[in-house]
Amino acid sequence: MMSMSRLLLSMLSFFAIAQVLGIFTGAVILRDFTENPYVSSLVVTTDSDEPLNAFLFIGYILAGAAVMILMIRKLKFMPIVFMVMEFVLISTSSSIVFYAILRSFMGLEESTLAGIVLALIFAGMKTRLPQLKNAAAIMATAGVGVIFGISLGLIPLILFLILLSVYDFLSVFATKHMVEMANFIVKKDLAFTVTARAPPPRPGEKEQRIDLGTGDMIAPIMLEVSALAISPLASIFVFVGAVLSLGLFLTLVWKKKMVLPALPPIVLGMIAFLLLGFLIGAY
Repeated sequence: MMSMSRLLLSMLSFFAIAQVLGIFTGAVILRDFTENPYVSSLVVTTDSDEPLNAFLFIGYILAGAAVMILMIRKLKFMPIVFMVMEFVLISTSSSIVFYAILRSFMGLEESTLAGIVLALIFAGMKTRLPQLKNAAAIMATAGVGVIFGISLGLIPLILFLILLSVYDFLSVFATKHMVEMANFIVKKDLAFTVTARAPPPRPGEKEQRIDLGTGDMIAPIMLEVSALAISPLASIFVFVGAVLSLGLFLTLVWKKKMVLPALPPIVLGMIAFLLLGFLIGAY
């Protein structure tokens, strides 16, 4: 029981840290959006309120998953390829987070350059220090979540998250390719999951662990950042809904000892709490 509580609290802490970091980064990026060319270049859509963008983004996700599965099956003995992918992801996405942190006491140009340099150093350190996996995943998650959050308006983003939840469900129970991807990522200890560990309950047994995919942490950050356009309080409601939903989900997974898609309950909880805030007139 103690191990279970420790694992759940550790994972919820990692999740909450990523969310707070994402909200903070998103607030800074939105503030500097019109002033900094580097920041404005992060947007990946021309019309953030276009609902069709939700289907376009789903297309990107499906294409990315297909490429990933192909690489896993065909490039099993080429770890350098996955190391490069990890390096690129960490360096590009964490540069946004470093920028936001440095922007508190540095100018636009200085914080942009320093953020990029620090991100490259950080990504390089991860290739040598596997113990930085969780930190790298959290930083990358915050950065990617912000990019998507500023690129989609609230309605297209909610539509995208619903479609993404359906995809998550089907990829676990129907095609099962998400399980294959997760097993590979965990085995290679890549920074595409966050891992909570606890000592074995009895001597001679394996350590206990829970892994959560970075995609399950990116989704709430996207909605939290997009909700900043309504009110900071709206982001807080989304945050609370995401954390509570994940806590219930992790408890269920631990008791059932099975692989379940995390995104559907997280998205449901976020949307429910966002609507709750509207209904009670919080924003």
